[in-house]
Amino acid sequence: MSHIALLPFIAVALSAAFVTASSASTTALEPLSSKKFTWPNIPYQVTGDNGGERGPQFGYNLCNSTTQNQQSLCQTMFVNGLDDFCMWSSSQVDDTIPESEAREVAWCTQPGHGTRVIPPGTITGAQWLYAKDYLQVVGFLDQTKVNIDAQDDGGELDPHGDDEQGNPLGGIVFTNGFGLNSASYQSQFKSGSNGSQSFTQVVEWVDFIGTGVFCLKMCNPAGSDAAHLCAHIYDEIGCNYNAIANYGAINGSFTVCDSDDMLDPGVYTSDGIVTTWTQPFTGTFSIPYTTSIPSSSNCVTYQSTDLWAAAATAFPTTTTTSGSSTATTTSGSSKSTTTGNTSGSSSRTGSSSSGTPSPTGSSNGALNMQANPVFAISFVVAAVFGTMLA
Repeated sequence: MSHIALLPFIAVALSAAFVTASSASTTALEPLSSKKFTWPNIPYQVTGDNGGERGPQFGYNLCNSTTQNQQSLCQTMFVNGLDDFCMWSSSQVDDTIPESEAREVAWCTQPGHGTRVIPPGTITGAQWLYAKDYLQVVGFLDQTKVNIDAQDDGGELDPHGDDEQGNPLGGIVFTNGFGLNSASYQSQFKSGSNGSQSFTQVVEWVDFIGTGVFCLKMCNPAGSDAAHLCAHIYDEIGCNYNAIANYGAINGSFTVCDSDDMLDPGVYTSDGIVTTWTQPFTGTFSIPYTTSIPSSSNCVTYQSTDLWAAAATAFPTTTTTSGSSTATTTSGSSKSTTTGNTSGSSSRTGSSSSGTPSPTGSSNGALNMQANPVFAISFVVAAVFGTMLA
């Protein structure tokens, strides 16, 4: 067959390859916020290799006692109450949020979720709010203890991102806190209860960390305004506008309150007219309004040593003797990404008992043309031209 006669076959082959590439791309870009799960039926990885240009997923979502250590790459968070919540932060020491946003892992105030544990003394003040349509926890911390550089201004994590794959990629959030209030939480805490064993996936949430401040807002999926209350397009204006609280009174105390809902980020009233401001995508800008702190009530103060006593069990002390002197050190975060099992006998709620997850994915070494459409195209072209040259 002549080379000219083969041209139609080349065109057909290339067309098929590009269709495959298009199909793979469409599958890869399924929005993270559209992936719904009922606890504890979650996959090993929510995103896996299907993470678009920023993939594959860095960690895993199926977390339990085998992943409970300070090198965990768990990317499933629980935000249950002031004594038991997680935040996203880096797995690498002296990192920044802009550099690590796609690969954040869960750091939690309590062991038992298969995650890293926030070292005791990291959080220096915090406030938990039970609002009508969201749960919110904000506070102050030494961010170096969760691997963020001391000078980093930080940024926002949310289940969207420019490519709708989320930051972190594949990160999901659950809670058993919806339906509670300050009084019911106090009763639960005094009794030593872990709360309900029924966990709700939080589809819309925002999480900021940087300059020694953190804030998380989890919007109730049963509410009518979750996507707006937890809007993800105001990433440049931080906690003061996205998770409104009286930040000036929080550091040094640990409180739980009931609260009215804040207005949606960007919404304000000027001269009696309700206006919505949208943050520009580029350039410098000024914010045309100041926020109003929602009314709060029924505030109860707790001691951090009571709230997070179990966290100390994740940091065993080691005693070394040199000559006649003895030094005791407590381990914190680690640069290592090697996984070991340092979990004790914690039975904290919100860790999966199914499966045996490990921090690394698996590969069978096979060529996956659908996952790599560029390779597929190259393979087809090479095959056709090989035939021509034969």
